[in-house]
Amino acid sequence: MFPTIPIGPMRLQTYGLALLLAYMAGLWLAARQARRHGIDSDHVYNVGLYALLVGIVAARLGHAIAYFEVYRVDPLQLLSLSPGAFLPLAGLIGAAAMAAIYLYRHRLSAVRMADIFAPGVLLALAIAALGAFLAGRDLGTLSELPWAVELFGVRRHPVALYQVVALLGLLGLLLWTDHRSVLRPGQLALMALFGYAAIQLFLEPLRAEGPLVGDGWRMVQIVALAVVLVSGWLLGRMAGTSRDSSPPVKPNPES
Repeated sequence: MFPTIPIGPMRLQTYGLALLLAYMAGLWLAARQARRHGIDSDHVYNVGLYALLVGIVAARLGHAIAYFEVYRVDPLQLLSLSPGAFLPLAGLIGAAAMAAIYLYRHRLSAVRMADIFAPGVLLALAIAALGAFLAGRDLGTLSELPWAVELFGVRRHPVALYQVVALLGLLGLLLWTDHRSVLRPGQLALMALFGYAAIQLFLEPLRAEGPLVGDGWRMVQIVALAVVLVSGWLLGRMAGTSRDSSPPVKPNPES
């Protein structure tokens, strides 16, 4: 594994570098999708930048609120750049709120923008998963399969690599469908959501650890199953509506 990359006297964190590349690549692909759908790509870069900045601040403040007693004793901890000093949920909420405000002010359709961003998000997740593998994160369960990798002295499922392959396959399917088919607004985003949730549903049991609820159920699997069912139902309704709204085929009078 390569947790750090030496550059002269410095050592860059592999996972941090992968996250930066994932962000840039995701925006690049989303901008290409925007131009293809007749939307100014500047909106993509603006939403991505503003959402990132607000998300970072919100994640930092959320962590400070959650662990107020620690920061009250040592206020300088607010300046820490440690990855563990951010609350992801607060960051996601802040980023989503900022994106919603931008779309509202510029009168952009949230559904259309979701379709535009969906392939870029999948690409970003794939690059981040590759970074997690190189950094020795996202440990899999023990395995003796030929493609198992050795981590910390034992052979494990390369779950992060499984995720990279699955996400790139899903991304290819989405791009192919978007180029070959006329999709309803929101359909591409729902397909991405359905596919991503299905991937997590099947990969989660291969992870070495994860949050549990109830009698040993994996929380990620429960959420993923709910997302699969809801997004699959919505996709089914869209497909049914498309068929119902198509013009009837006129019979051939010569037959």
